[in-house]
Amino acid sequence: MKDEQLLRFSRQIMLPEMDVAGQQKLVDATVLIVGMGGLGCPAAMYLAAAGVGHLIIADDDTVELTNLQRQIAHEHRNLGESKVSSAKASLRGLNPDVCVTQIDKRLEGESLNQAVSGADVVVDASDNFATRFAINRSCLKNHKPLVSGAAIRMEGQVAVFDSGNPESPCYRCLYNENTEDDANCS
Repeated sequence: MKDEQLLRFSRQIMLPEMDVAGQQKLVDATVLIVGMGGLGCPAAMYLAAAGVGHLIIADDDTVELTNLQRQIAHEHRNLGESKVSSAKASLRGLNPDVCVTQIDKRLEGESLNQAVSGADVVVDASDNFATRFAINRSCLKNHKPLVSGAAIRMEGQVAVFDSGNPESPCYRCLYNENTEDDANCS
């Protein structure tokens, strides 16, 4: 790490559970975040601020006025812009050392598998069950840990699945794949 990074992350590095070796693991890590909405934006901002070295952010949507009260990576000047483009600029402004790969389309099929296989950890911040199940299947196939978050109205949930461990439950273990109730915040 550069001297500036050591200073930037010094408050984390001084934690005995973290130290320089732990910070280096963050700098070397790649995290895929699917969805740059109300959950994906703050997750990406905190991961960039903490020093994760490479973020892959995926979303096929554009910034709308109704997004701005909860999607903190976007600003009024970004209205109409792709969410990943807007978020990338915010992330790089927060931490100029973070490498941000933007995927400006809906991840599915082989493109989803490619993105998942290139990550150390996957964050599912999507807003529909079909995408969540597809991400789950890809994480299982690629043995990648999955952090799944959801929020609707005043309720939220987060779960972590160790997809590399055959004894670990997965997202499908919690929800029936035939679920039709796709409540979302839009």
